[in-house]
Amino acid sequence: MGAKSVLNEQMNALHKNHWFVSLTNAIEGLTPEQASWKQGDFNSILEIVNHLIFYNERYLNRFKKIPVSPKNISSIKETFTDHQNWNEAAEHIQEIMAEWRDLIKGSEESCLNNEENWNIILANFTVHVAYHVGQIVLLRKLQGSWNEAYGVSK
Repeated sequence: MGAKSVLNEQMNALHKNHWFVSLTNAIEGLTPEQASWKQGDFNSILEIVNHLIFYNERYLNRFKKIPVSPKNISSIKETFTDHQNWNEAAEHIQEIMAEWRDLIKGSEESCLNNEENWNIILANFTVHVAYHVGQIVLLRKLQGSWNEAYGVSK
């Protein structure tokens, strides 16, 4: 199995429940109030999704060879923002992830396994998204908004 097959599987798992809850299911049915809810020092779901948008879109543009302007951020904390409202952010992250799935599916193996090592970058990318999906599910469980029909009962 080549890098493309593995990455396709990982991207599909982020879209539809597989061994873990998908990003799609993790944010399904959230209201703006639930997405903005904060507990102590934890980031809100909205802040986490905006963080994912920041990085996933930058890497998407790099992959498509679109110049990425440098962002003057002094800390990763600055990427956890609430600058987009929930409905915009939820739609935006889904669009980015759908474009990633389509690009990987349509890519040649050589495009993923080249001097830029996209196969490694994207393997880490999918783990990064899955990590934050886990945070989102935990936050939803803490606030009582998790619906077991979306996956993971306990």
